[in-house]
Amino acid sequence: MSLFKARDWWSAALGEGEEFDQGCLCVGDVDNSGTGQDKVVVGSYMGMLRIFSPNVNKASEGGPADALLLEVQLKNAIIQVEVGKFVS
Repeated sequence: MSLFKARDWWSAALGEGEEFDQGCLCVGDVDNSGTGQDKVVVGSYMGMLRIFSPNVNKASEGGPADALLLEVQLKNAIIQVEVGKFVS
């Protein structure tokens, strides 16, 4: 018997042939919405930046496309993404 139960409740398939590393993913309240809901930020070496707002998928609701808030193709590779309070 286990005290913890791990379960997949959200997933997203990203572009084919894209390369990622450990610094290409972060989780936080990127848009400072005030609700406290964290978003998932993913950047690839191909320059694709995506921000997801994950929610529990149900058969009657939409899929991962509903969770995608932003998808932008940048000119240069993204080697790391970070979220935090930047103050002087």
